[in-house]
Amino acid sequence: MAGFFTSVLRSKCPKCNLDNLYVDNNPYHLSTLSVMKKKCDCCGQSYEPETGFYYGAMYVSYALGVAVMVVPAMLLYLLFDLGFGALLAFVITVYIFGFPLFFRFARNIWFNIFVHYDPELRRKLENKTALPS
Repeated sequence: MAGFFTSVLRSKCPKCNLDNLYVDNNPYHLSTLSVMKKKCDCCGQSYEPETGFYYGAMYVSYALGVAVMVVPAMLLYLLFDLGFGALLAFVITVYIFGFPLFFRFARNIWFNIFVHYDPELRRKLENKTALPS
């Protein structure tokens, strides 16, 4: 399970957790937000198993959006009795500033559902790179 969380939170290859998924690790560089490498430089895992693979990440993104925006908005409403306008402003602000993170986390989670972490492969790859030449 640690491999799953490492891959999702740090945008690492889900199979070996060694290489980055994205060309640019900063999700707030919007011009490269969705630009992924073709495959893992360490284990060779393809980052696009099939055409249109990441369309399913929209469902994950929706669930993340609901969890991160609606739940806190309801808590603010119940605890502080904020009006609709204040809650709407909160939700819109969170969505605008959180969109790059939601986008990448949704892709990472979707990819990790189908490609599983292999700790033995990681050990082999780490040992291979640690050997003197």
